[in-house]
Amino acid sequence: MNPRILVTGANGHLGANTVRSLLKKNYNVNAFVRNNADLSGLTGLPVTYCFGDIRDREALVKAARGCDAIIHHAAVYKVWAKTTAEVMEPAIEGTRNIFDAAARSGIRRIVYTSSTYAIGTAKDSKQLLTEKDWSDQDYVPYGIAKTKSEQIAWELSEKNNIPMIALCPAAIYGRYDYKITPSNRLPVDIFKGVGMTVKGVLSVVDARDAGELHALAVTSGRVGERYIVSGGGYAFREIGKLAAKLSGKRVVYIPFGRSVNIATAGIMETIAKLTGWTPPFTTGLAKEYSHRYARFDNTKVIKEFNYTFYSLEDTIRDTIKWFSFINKIKLNKRIINQFGPEAEWRHKAIAT
Repeated sequence: MNPRILVTGANGHLGANTVRSLLKKNYNVNAFVRNNADLSGLTGLPVTYCFGDIRDREALVKAARGCDAIIHHAAVYKVWAKTTAEVMEPAIEGTRNIFDAAARSGIRRIVYTSSTYAIGTAKDSKQLLTEKDWSDQDYVPYGIAKTKSEQIAWELSEKNNIPMIALCPAAIYGRYDYKITPSNRLPVDIFKGVGMTVKGVLSVVDARDAGELHALAVTSGRVGERYIVSGGGYAFREIGKLAAKLSGKRVVYIPFGRSVNIATAGIMETIAKLTGWTPPFTTGLAKEYSHRYARFDNTKVIKEFNYTFYSLEDTIRDTIKWFSFINKIKLNKRIINQFGPEAEWRHKAIAT
């Protein structure tokens, strides 16, 4: 019988990509999702749905029974929240519950999804961060939650003697994102003609790579190790220029200093609080990324997983195709046609 894998947050952007990679490898999948979850990303896939909240310990135990491994994705991915607790509490409680479920169900391995937020960014443009680095920044609620919850996960792994691997994805671009995550917000804004970039470096990974590496981590990689899941670090301006070139849209580069960008983001937040609008640029993001450099050494994952990442251009192209396909962006037909026939993309979007 093929191994069975429990995937929490299976209907999310990363989850939908991970589930597809698992199915291609002939794993059976228990998809743990909330009762009111949007299941668009899993439509038509042969998974076993397990309904519940990540804070419901017994629901997790039930979902984990009969499984060989757990891939833990579930998290509140927000960079703009009314309170830090809104993001923090599910991350911490969910992590504790996952390990309790694993201990009670005889799980052989946990693949824990952290983030490069838990590694941080550098002031030095030439510094290359590694898996040994830990963030000490408290700018973005999601970043705080990812750092603290991963640290707790390592403690619980050792305490309960449960083998664990942690994957730290960079900003995930691309397919099967139905809600436009904070990561995809930058390219989507550019495709809409309203995007802007600042001085700094962002690390990016294709959603297909992120999902595939999580599926591979069920059997690959070394227990007790962290792995950076990044296709590379790129200047925001470079990302903007490439996205603009491929989409035919104009992107504005803001050449201001860090303090001006932080102040501008603060004005956006004030407007957001008055209108209910979600700002594209918050003070937390400005502090995290403006004149800061997210360059990560991905040598370890490339070598130990024998892996090759998609190029940035391939990733941007796929991101354009996806958001055009689900009608989140409107581009000239000539632009869309250069990425392949719609019928081919429609088939791939649903079936692969």
